[in-house]
Amino acid sequence: MAVHNRVAATDQARPEQDSGTRSFSSRVVCVATGFAALIATSALLHALFPPAIPAGVAAKLKFFTEHKNEFDTLFVGTSAIYYSVSPEIFDRTTRESGLPTRSFNFGIDAMHPPENFYVLEQILKTKPRNLKWVFLETADVQTKLHQELGTERAVYWHDWPRTALTLRKALDPRGGAKWYIKISRLWLARRDLATHLALFAKRFANVGRFDFLSSHRDRADTAESELGPKRDGYRLAGDAMSAENAASFQKRLAQEITGARPKQIDPYANEAYRNYARQIRQIGAEPFFVVTPLIFQSPISFRESPPGPLLAFNDGKTYPMLFDPKVRIDDAHLTREGAEEFTRLLAQEFVRRARRP
Repeated sequence: MAVHNRVAATDQARPEQDSGTRSFSSRVVCVATGFAALIATSALLHALFPPAIPAGVAAKLKFFTEHKNEFDTLFVGTSAIYYSVSPEIFDRTTRESGLPTRSFNFGIDAMHPPENFYVLEQILKTKPRNLKWVFLETADVQTKLHQELGTERAVYWHDWPRTALTLRKALDPRGGAKWYIKISRLWLARRDLATHLALFAKRFANVGRFDFLSSHRDRADTAESELGPKRDGYRLAGDAMSAENAASFQKRLAQEITGARPKQIDPYANEAYRNYARQIRQIGAEPFFVVTPLIFQSPISFRESPPGPLLAFNDGKTYPMLFDPKVRIDDAHLTREGAEEFTRLLAQEFVRRARRP
């Protein structure tokens, strides 16, 4: 009788177990179906709608797209390019030197690598027919984000190639580390890794895409000012630093000059710049690489031979006129007078290098 009761209880429990198994399987199928639907919907939205490019970048990209065949020279970089390179003065200097240009300033505040690589790709996709020279501000890949720029500015360039580049830099800053070293850095780099992966997920899921579309008109009106008064992408930065700041600047500059040591860009920026140099040449243009007159005085170089001429102006001994506090706003930016002088020097050096065989 006891055996019969145990068998009966077992037979009674089997339908409940089978029901639980079916319920778990159903939940797994539902989750998988929902995830697949999310991926498909996100992919569809990416195909149908443009990315939510921030106002400042969108304004310059739209203008350049509409006038792309009017320019043969392009400057791409941070605010150190945006507020320091006047296309009007550059073109005047090259014309007087017998190598006329028509240039556009595509500098954007805090557009460091790898964001600049994403923007450069968008520019090259427009396939400008007459582009001859592309100047790229040269710097390391940045893993830290400028929080004051906002979420939209952080999200839009986080496609997988740029995200992967940032993750690689965070895990192995100098390049060439053994696998176990990379694993050991997972904890140290956890915040950077989590931040960039979250931004990639937001971009993939189209977070904020429809807010961007609904406010397009207001954004376009606001972004128009980004083109500058002459609609060549150049704007003035501000007035010279105060006497107190000038004294501090001169002291730090002297320390930088004394401690200057040759510095190679990181392997990830080195690889990326070489890749984009090839892409620039594929459309019939030539790349030039620029180090702006920053307070950091260490000579910057590429690993092995450079992928194009490198024009470095972060040298207070060679270019003392660019480091006079009277023409400086801060460590990275020049006044109008300083910007005009830097532009002339840049144009003259460009003409000299461009005429080399």
